[in-house]
Amino acid sequence: MMLPAEVWGRVREAVTTGMEGVRGLGAGWFFAAFAVLPAVGFPVSIFPLAAGPIFVPVLGLPTVLLLASACMAISMTISYGLARYVVRPWVTRLLGFLGYTIPVVPAAKHRMFTVLVRITPGPPYVFQSFLLGLAEVPFWIYLLISWVISTMNISLFIVFGDALAQGKGKVALIALGGVVLVVTGVKLLRDRIQRRERAAASAAAVPMAEDI
Repeated sequence: MMLPAEVWGRVREAVTTGMEGVRGLGAGWFFAAFAVLPAVGFPVSIFPLAAGPIFVPVLGLPTVLLLASACMAISMTISYGLARYVVRPWVTRLLGFLGYTIPVVPAAKHRMFTVLVRITPGPPYVFQSFLLGLAEVPFWIYLLISWVISTMNISLFIVFGDALAQGKGKVALIALGGVVLVVTGVKLLRDRIQRRERAAASAAAVPMAEDI
């Protein structure tokens, strides 16, 4: 059921007022929150969707994209540090009490494991970061792969949000199409990696069967 035009008008007015209020607080506070809050569980998607409409008009798109990418790097670094050095002892003791251990990822599979974790839909961003930190994936592998994948996604969200706020329907559709392409590409890549892993496991199992 469609809402009356006056209701939509009040909604738009409230959204505009809210955006102006956040803009009035300053970009520093917003991007500081962007860098810290997702590292401890706050939904990351809210920030890129809001960053475009609020700060592109005053800072410009390139600056907002640069700040957002820097925020992602800082957030990932915080999450990794928490998982690897702060939370890990508690998680290890808890799993030990329950009769489990943290899975060990072979060094040769660190890159592949990081890619799979980052492109798997469903798990929240912070859960992915903590999982990679707990698995002791080397920091530079974790950060490089995670930053490239995540920055690509948030850049599209920023462009989409900004275009939508400015009424640039074509640009918004292009950005949305980019999101769809990324999701599709990620699914194809994940399926391909999983097929390779299954093929490698099957090939390794054949000599063992012959030996028996």
